[in-house]
Amino acid sequence: MEDRAVRRQAGQGRPVAQGGRWLTLSLAAFALIATWLFGATVLVDRQATLDQGWTDAENTAALLAQHTDRVLRIAAITTDRVVALVERHGLEELGERRQPLLAALAHGTAEVSKIWIMDAAGHVAASSEGTLLLGQDYAHRPYFAPLREGGQDHISGMLYTRPENGWFYSWSRALRDDQGRLFAVIVTAISGSDMGQVAAGLDLGPGAMLRLSRQDGTVVMQWPLPPVGTTAVPAPDPLPGPIGRREDVAPDGSRRLVAWSSTPGLALVATAAVSRDHVLAPFHARLMRNGLLFGAAIAIAGLLGRAALRATRREAEALASAEERGSALAFALAEREDLLASVQEGEARLRLAEQAGGIGLWDWDLRDGRLTLVGDVFLAWGLRIRRRVSTRAALRAVHAADRPALAAALDAAVRGDAPLDSEFRLAPARPLAGADRWIGVRAEVRRAMDGEARRMLGIALDVTARRREAMALAEANAHLERRVAERTGALADANARLREGEARFRGIFDATFQFIGLLSPDGTVLETNDALLRLVGTDGAAVTGRKSWEAPWWPEEEVEAVRASVRQAAEGGFVRREARMRAADGTIITVDFSIKPVRGEDGIVSLLVPEARDVTALKVAQAQLLEAQKMETLGRLTGGVAHDFNNLLMAVMGNLALARKRLGDAPPPAVIRHLDAATLGAERGAQLTQRLLAFARRQDLKPSAVDLSALLHGLRDLIARSAGPRVTVAVQANAGLPPALVDPHALELALINLVVNARDAMPDGGRIEVVVEDAPPPPGLGGDTPAARMLRIAVTDTGHGMDATTLARAVEPFFSTKGPGQGTGLGLSMVHGLAHQSGGAFTIDSTPGEGTTCTLWLPRSPAPVEAVAVPPESPAPVGTGRVLLVDDEPLVLDSTAALIEELGYEVVTATSGEAALALLEAASDPFRAVVTDFAMPGMTGAALAGRIAALHPGLPVILATGHAGPWPDTPGPQRLAKPYSLAELAMALDSALARAAA
Repeated sequence: MEDRAVRRQAGQGRPVAQGGRWLTLSLAAFALIATWLFGATVLVDRQATLDQGWTDAENTAALLAQHTDRVLRIAAITTDRVVALVERHGLEELGERRQPLLAALAHGTAEVSKIWIMDAAGHVAASSEGTLLLGQDYAHRPYFAPLREGGQDHISGMLYTRPENGWFYSWSRALRDDQGRLFAVIVTAISGSDMGQVAAGLDLGPGAMLRLSRQDGTVVMQWPLPPVGTTAVPAPDPLPGPIGRREDVAPDGSRRLVAWSSTPGLALVATAAVSRDHVLAPFHARLMRNGLLFGAAIAIAGLLGRAALRATRREAEALASAEERGSALAFALAEREDLLASVQEGEARLRLAEQAGGIGLWDWDLRDGRLTLVGDVFLAWGLRIRRRVSTRAALRAVHAADRPALAAALDAAVRGDAPLDSEFRLAPARPLAGADRWIGVRAEVRRAMDGEARRMLGIALDVTARRREAMALAEANAHLERRVAERTGALADANARLREGEARFRGIFDATFQFIGLLSPDGTVLETNDALLRLVGTDGAAVTGRKSWEAPWWPEEEVEAVRASVRQAAEGGFVRREARMRAADGTIITVDFSIKPVRGEDGIVSLLVPEARDVTALKVAQAQLLEAQKMETLGRLTGGVAHDFNNLLMAVMGNLALARKRLGDAPPPAVIRHLDAATLGAERGAQLTQRLLAFARRQDLKPSAVDLSALLHGLRDLIARSAGPRVTVAVQANAGLPPALVDPHALELALINLVVNARDAMPDGGRIEVVVEDAPPPPGLGGDTPAARMLRIAVTDTGHGMDATTLARAVEPFFSTKGPGQGTGLGLSMVHGLAHQSGGAFTIDSTPGEGTTCTLWLPRSPAPVEAVAVPPESPAPVGTGRVLLVDDEPLVLDSTAALIEELGYEVVTATSGEAALALLEAASDPFRAVVTDFAMPGMTGAALAGRIAALHPGLPVILATGHAGPWPDTPGPQRLAKPYSLAELAMALDSALARAAA
């Protein structure tokens, strides 16, 4: 019987132990479910925080790229304005006197810190910071070498200057001449503080980094800036594409979220990096708080499990003790009481865990629709516990706005469509009671063997704090979006300012007097400025879209040349040539035409800029200058020819004189007649050389009393030859006219110019009449002078005449109505100048189609015309002694030596100044005089005279020259004009010896 009692007791204890195990399993399942839910929530929260961090980094990179693009556009516009200043004032003027223009441009542009310009050698030619940098050698700077090697625009890497200026990067542009040679580089510096201002407007947190880099990875600027005083520049960091993101390790070992975005023109890449720890800091705070709460709940659940296990062990020990001692039923009852106490203690601990973790349990019986709430947390929410309430009553505790969604979620869970996982607000106990309380519920459905849903067991958790954090995060995102919108508005304002700058550029484009346009690479006209449209009298719509060579301003003969020029420029070449353009009235003008290719960021020609400058007036001026140069060259040539001709005449006249002297006392008359004719011809040749020298302007104006009738009589043949065979010339000069005060040679040249102009005005022939008379002076001239009358020389033609406009400019230097190569425009101005220098006047009367009268008014001479007395022939004075004769022309040397020997002197000859000095040094017997030519190669006669005066003081020197003077008034060697006669030579020697003896 005792064994049966023990077995009965053991059988009764087995359910108790089995209940303990089920309790332990339930607590373990609860802990696992709670841990899984907590872990899943933590992972979702962490991923959402990281995603928001990536979004912030990408938005920051895009904002920095847009800001940098705006800064680069402003730098490019500033560079264009500097180019205009260089073209207007030049480098030297801009570097010194015009330097304030650069300073004002730099100070007026907030995005630009300073501007400087370098010449082709890399020396600073101008700077916005003053003149102290002028001449500094910047050729080794990294922003100069790429442009010197052929680049056009360049963005430098990160650079460092003096501590007061700090870090900066530069936008530089090369300026090249028409042959493509570099002559200047413009550098615009952008300070690193610009990026600092962008960073200051963003809450990036510690460890953040902003960076600008080129496509090759070269760092252009970064924030935070390196420490002041260091020159370390970050190493290149090439990025795999224009836009992207990645995670990397910062120099301090922390992880960063890195996003990058290229500027619209792909010139630079903007990179933004934020610390991963900073991004996850809010998540870590939430994790710490929720982890502490969850850990406390798990700890409490562990205590409950431990109590349950301890109760189970005690039950087993009680059973073992019953078997060992054979206790009776009373002992088993006592153990059950202990077990009941343990269960009650476990329930108390479970209730404590529910209270500490804020978790409530609920049981919904689907068969009768009753709901039971278990847990003190429901009391804190204003709900009753451990009371079965209907579903409708339970839903009344839910906020009215959330009831439909919760009911739909419950129905879906019952149907098995989805597990229950929903959040809702509790209905407020009182209106305006305060903030809403959010409850999160999770549950699973228990079904019967046939699959019918019987019960729904779930938990409820207060999620108000998490909801508030989510709302705060959403508000922060909205705030960030508003800030991005504000930045976008700022960029829109910048774009508006950029459009304003483009409008100003358009105004300059249309205001220039040059003809400028824009073409596509295939030659299609995209833009034309107002100057070009005014030239052809049309509007832009009529030419836009047409090929350039089809434009109305090109004559037919220029079409193929323009087509070839466009093709050459589209291939990257610079084209410059002279072309012709047709105006609206059909006038053809000459232009300096060029086409410059413009390359894009990829180096491909994207635009062509044709320019044309009207050089028609310049070409006319160049032609006139060429004619003037021809006249000057002709004058020089004439002077040289006259000098050489005088040497030849010297040899002829000298030999004629010797030949006549050698004939003796009774020469044959026929021979004497021939010698006289030859001598007369030589003398007329000498007069011709004097006129040639006057034409060459080798003589100054020397007014003297001139018999105008005699002068015109001597010019009659020359005037007839100048007028040509188709023109009849009549000269009327009355005898007995008073003499005029004028330079005779200049007057001859003026008369020839007037006759030539009259001839050119009559291409089909006509009549020229030259009249000389004594007449009253024109009004305004001579009224206040003692002379009541003046001498008037009038040259009248029957040509086409001049209109009022041409007549008003007729005496302007270089003005001419003749075509290129047909006149210099100096003839009438020379006549006008002669008249005014002589104290007279020059007037022109002309009517189109009726001819022209040019009148030269000259003052009377108070002195009479000097008569040229022909002295009676007398024997030339003879002398003795040695005479040194120096001349480089053999004919002149021989004939002159014979003349000197004829006069009784002993002659020693030399062909150069150096040889003459050697003979003087080596001579044993002294020389009495030296006769030397003036124009000799090497040492001239004047130089030789100076050497002789220094080495042999008192030795007389006679300078013989083919130039007719005038000679300076300063004392010096005696001069003898070629060609000279035997008597003139004898008188010169006699006079020189007499002066030396005195």
